[in-house]
Amino acid sequence: MSEGERPHLALGPGSRLRRVEGIAWRIIEGEAVLVNVRKDEVLHLNPTASFLWRGLDGGNTLAGIAAEMTGEFEVTEEEALADILEFAGLLLQQGAAELVDLGE
Repeated sequence: MSEGERPHLALGPGSRLRRVEGIAWRIIEGEAVLVNVRKDEVLHLNPTASFLWRGLDGGNTLAGIAAEMTGEFEVTEEEALADILEFAGLLLQQGAAELVDLGE
């Protein structure tokens, strides 16, 4: 396993993530567009991924975001959490988000 794959293994319902500085983003018609200027990449997020992205402020747990998502989308909390954990892992691998150390 490469070093880049390890961070998402630590993800769980109680994990808190925040958006990484240096990622410019904007919501356009309910969908987020992210621009990673360091990697010269543009990511287009669907509405559910955009909902997660907006919640990555370092204060919300992934389980809390999943619970909020059930009020916005037709999805169970379990389905939302599974999708959030998977996508959060991808954001970590892309360098767009980072785990928050609760000691900060």
